[in-house]
Amino acid sequence: MQSTRTKTDETMMELVTHGSAAFPFQYYHEDLGKFENRCIDWHWHREFELVTVKRGIVQCSIGNINHILEEGDGIFINSGSIHRFASAGTGVIPNVVFAPEFIAPDSSLIQERFLAPFLDSGISHMVLKTSIPWQKNILLTLLRLYGLCEDPTPTWELEAHAMVCQIWSGLYEHRNEFVTMENTGTNRISQVRFRRMTYFIEQNYQKKLTLEDIAASVGVSKREALRCFQCSVPLSPIEYVNKCRLQKAWKLLLHTDLSITEIAERTGFESSSYFDRLFKREFHITPGKHRSISKSQKEHHKKPE
Repeated sequence: MQSTRTKTDETMMELVTHGSAAFPFQYYHEDLGKFENRCIDWHWHREFELVTVKRGIVQCSIGNINHILEEGDGIFINSGSIHRFASAGTGVIPNVVFAPEFIAPDSSLIQERFLAPFLDSGISHMVLKTSIPWQKNILLTLLRLYGLCEDPTPTWELEAHAMVCQIWSGLYEHRNEFVTMENTGTNRISQVRFRRMTYFIEQNYQKKLTLEDIAASVGVSKREALRCFQCSVPLSPIEYVNKCRLQKAWKLLLHTDLSITEIAERTGFESSSYFDRLFKREFHITPGKHRSISKSQKEHHKKPE
């Protein structure tokens, strides 16, 4: 059964294992409409990722850059790049995730010549469009790869490896066209600091938090903390705190009988009126209405005795 929430550690690294040690490749066919808040939230992984939009319109955020992807568009996401997918409705995104060693083992000539330029560089991502011939070829090969994964042949692993290598050849030849972290004004140090600050927020969202508290959690100035957030997500540290609190409150409304005032207090809001205002702005519904609708839906789906 598909998970409806992205599981990450304190650095926002995804905890899901993609494939196996013997075959580090995994195919997914995901519908963003089935995830919490219709999004696969911020995360990163050491594997490369290739995604295609099969149906709907999807916003893909890579650090502080947002891309609107339409049906037929795709995107390559480099190892270590923090990213997020969201959709206002249905957003079907078949995708493949594979480790560098799926193409070639460490210390090999292929790894050194064709993978290191991605792994050891500031390359971030590349949006793929059918209007550009070389990108169209990659998207067509991806469709064939998805089909193979859905209807595997006796030699599908070998065929999948050949297709990924074919795709990689196209990516490598056009590597100078890719978006880099330098283009986005970020680097790996600021990404690590950002991940550590978000972990601090996750652990302390119930307390009164200031920008100074958040910056001190990683030993940087308030200005540097702001810069790290601006380079990573389109949110300030305090906006991120409130977003975290609202996500926690959303669940408490669904799964507890606590009053709205109690939930506001437990999630760190200074007042229930302020909580109500931010909740409505974020989810376009009041906390009370959200709870009422959710309870009605649960009762409707209960089986008769």
